[in-house]
Formats: sequence, C-alpha cells, structure tokens
Amino acid sequence: MLKLKCKDVGFKCGFVAKGKTEDEIMQKAAEHAMKDHGMKPEDITPEMKEKIRSLIHKSWF
Repeated sequence: MLKLKCKDVGFKCGFVAKGKTEDEIMQKAAEHAMKDHGMKPEDITPEMKEKIRSLIHKSWF
C-alpha cells in the first residue's frame, strides 16, 4: 500500500490518498486538488507532479 498526505505537499489539509501504484495516488491527488483546493489542471505543473510523486511512501496500514 502506498500513501500520500496532502499536508506533506504543503496544504493545511487532512486528506490522505492511498493506493497500490504511484499512478493511482497521483490521480487521486489531482482529483482532490481540483475538487477541494480549487486547482485547475494547468495549475498542476510538471515540477509539482515531480514533488508530489517524491512524497509518496509505503504504508503498512
């Protein structure tokens, strides 16, 4: 299981994306960013994607 915490990206937010693959986490994170933080697809730059991908980590629960 992989996990990404929205607060690790820099938002004051309790959202946690969990999934089996990095791509699954990235999709969940993008959907969350647009829905809950008002971001648009063009706001999610390649640099931001790279940073977010680097923050995904293994989780035992």
